[in-house]
Amino acid sequence: MPDRDERPDRATRFAGYARAQVVFDALQGRRLVVRPAPRPGPYPLAAAPVHVLTAYDPGAERPAAAENDRRQRALEAELADRGLVVTRAVASAADGSHAEESAAVVGWDDAEALALARRYGQDAIFRWTPEAWTVVPCDGGPPVTLGWTLEA
Repeated sequence: MPDRDERPDRATRFAGYARAQVVFDALQGRRLVVRPAPRPGPYPLAAAPVHVLTAYDPGAERPAAAENDRRQRALEAELADRGLVVTRAVASAADGSHAEESAAVVGWDDAEALALARRYGQDAIFRWTPEAWTVVPCDGGPPVTLGWTLEA
């Protein structure tokens, strides 16, 4: 585990969110890869929004893989207990240097998604709508609004 001084600070973590790609295993039956871009691309889904959240690597913490997996299973169970349909996703750096298993939920409420992500110690979630690919900070800070490219 890295020394405290080696962990990324908040600004670095948020910069990573704005560059991250997300691979959806089977979002409404389709495998999709979304990458940030200056303008919105075609929105391929019948419903919106799509929220992407994870329980991996809360804040500046970098737990071991087994702890990250345990936390993610707990998050997914909590989503299922709420009656939400969860699609597996992986948010990662484009170069593959870092990846976090994630959960995608279609048609969910922003406030509930943010509240749950905060409980799991997350800095931000992704929200995807026909208008934008957005990094939404859990602390109420200003969102980072982006476009996207899509690979099916």
